[in-house]
Amino acid sequence: MPLRSRLKPVRLKPGSKIYLVAPSSYPVYPSMNLSLGIEILRKKGFSPVLGESVKYAMRRWYLSAPDEVRARDIVEGFRRSDIDAIWCVRGGAGGMRLLDLIDYEAIERNPKPLIGFSDVTSIQNALYSRIGLVSIHGEMIATTPKLGDEIGMRRYQRNLEMAIKILMGEVLELAPPEDGAFPKTINPGKASGEVVGGNLIIFTLLQGTRYSVDTEGRILFLEDIREDAWRVDNFLTSLAHGGHLQKASGTIFGEFPEPEVKAPTPSLEEVIIDRARRYIATPSFINFPCCHGGDEHGHYVYPLPIGGRVSIDADSGVVYMEEPAVE
Repeated sequence: MPLRSRLKPVRLKPGSKIYLVAPSSYPVYPSMNLSLGIEILRKKGFSPVLGESVKYAMRRWYLSAPDEVRARDIVEGFRRSDIDAIWCVRGGAGGMRLLDLIDYEAIERNPKPLIGFSDVTSIQNALYSRIGLVSIHGEMIATTPKLGDEIGMRRYQRNLEMAIKILMGEVLELAPPEDGAFPKTINPGKASGEVVGGNLIIFTLLQGTRYSVDTEGRILFLEDIREDAWRVDNFLTSLAHGGHLQKASGTIFGEFPEPEVKAPTPSLEEVIIDRARRYIATPSFINFPCCHGGDEHGHYVYPLPIGGRVSIDADSGVVYMEEPAVE
């Protein structure tokens, strides 16, 4: 459907109330520590408020709660006058099931920042497609490092700090970290546009629905975790058959960690570069530090404003915000 005018949320201030939601899977996982993430938010001067999907998470199948509860919880954060932002505690699965249940008009009347990544890709891009809302692809509250991992904690703290800076109106230059994956140029050059995308599989599935996003003249961002090479090949080729890769002004690929059980197939990086060079003629690079990559000390989740305008330098792997993501 045609994209409406962009809608920027109001910026955060010290003491802002943050509504925590679990729009996908339950917020308990062996490697996660929700209480630690909440305490870090408090130490940074914010007041976390637990949403129903977090406070009463029922762990139904792979979901935190029934669809109606999760959808209602998201909208509740936007409706409440005492809430300043909605922050997801984790991803997982199930966000796509909520798109027909969300009250987009209520959100449009009360624009606020929504922060998350991974499965939250479906909700963020649907909000951008339907009402033009700018959201933040960024670190989540329960995806903390293992206790005692000081390096991982420094990365997690940095992830949150960068997201908070954007939420408070700062314009960041997102350069590769010294201890992260080295960016590789696919097609050289510079490009600019509004960011769309996120998780590769979720975004590709979304493009076949009425919530699809037009990539024309936009910066397409794609990442995923431990997927088989043939699946990544299929999803990228599917995006190409829809013209979505070709229409973008530039493309950012994140880190794509290899599957845990590696079959004798090409690496994900090989497949991505092969598909990109087959279909993309605009500036593009791989290994933007985000989300599902990393090492034994966890990952970097560099924030990106979904719907916000950025420029990229594919030769150096740097992303420059061109405007505040909030008002």
